[in-house]
Amino acid sequence: MKRKMVVLGISLGILAVGALLAYLVYTGLQIPCLFRSVTGLLCPGCGNTRATLALLRLDFKAVLRYNLSYPLQILYILRLYLVCAENYIRGGRFAYHTKPDWVDISCLSLLLVWTVIRNCIPL
Repeated sequence: MKRKMVVLGISLGILAVGALLAYLVYTGLQIPCLFRSVTGLLCPGCGNTRATLALLRLDFKAVLRYNLSYPLQILYILRLYLVCAENYIRGGRFAYHTKPDWVDISCLSLLLVWTVIRNCIPL
């Protein structure tokens, strides 16, 4: 029960920080992309800030317009968090498994392909 409360606290903390960042971005804070600043190329996450704001407005077309891979990224991050939380509740270690499985390989491969496509083909 104590471990479930810790996971709940961490989850609420993440949501609070996310809400604060969304508020700051909504009021004008800009988050530059370090990858784009250094290379001039779009990273897999470029557009995620605008996509998050569009998601908060429930503008799903805009979410996909800003970054087509955004839903995949969100689902993958959620999966990572849930696996880590389950590992912590069951075994006391807030860690992800060490061997990549088909989901990891598929998601990361799709993000790599998306990065190449968005930098080579004007969309």
